[in-house]
Amino acid sequence: MRPNAWVGLAAIIIGVVYSAQAYALPRAPIGDPMAPLYFPLGLGVFMIFLGAISFIIEAKKGLNSDDKEKRPKFKLHSMKLIFYVIILCLLYTIFFDHAGFVLATLPFLMIMLQVVNEGRSKVKQNLIITVVFTFGMWYIFSQIFQISLPSSPFGIF
Repeated sequence: MRPNAWVGLAAIIIGVVYSAQAYALPRAPIGDPMAPLYFPLGLGVFMIFLGAISFIIEAKKGLNSDDKEKRPKFKLHSMKLIFYVIILCLLYTIFFDHAGFVLATLPFLMIMLQVVNEGRSKVKQNLIITVVFTFGMWYIFSQIFQISLPSSPFGIF
């Protein structure tokens, strides 16, 4: 079977499992009991829908046809990038609650951008993106939406 057909099938299966788990969420005790379920169920249905579209497109091309498309091969550099990103994400999740949103996100995003955008010429650009994004998200969520984010040990952010 073509690789994109497998991706579509996986999206359908994950969407069905996700939707079933979302439906099992507790109902709201006040107001509309289904209100907490609308968004998660919508995500699950959307994933099923996109998976079905992907599978149907590949089925029209022929599920078993191997048209010898040129597919990029994984190189050592790609595997290193994947490894670095996984390690960075794990470290971010460990330090997020302890260091707070701002202090955990600043180094995480800067290192992540440096890994992806290699080169010394990108340092200034990456630093600007990191600072603007981190403080922008902090301001939007904590000040505008009034959503509490983990604060730093110093209580500043």
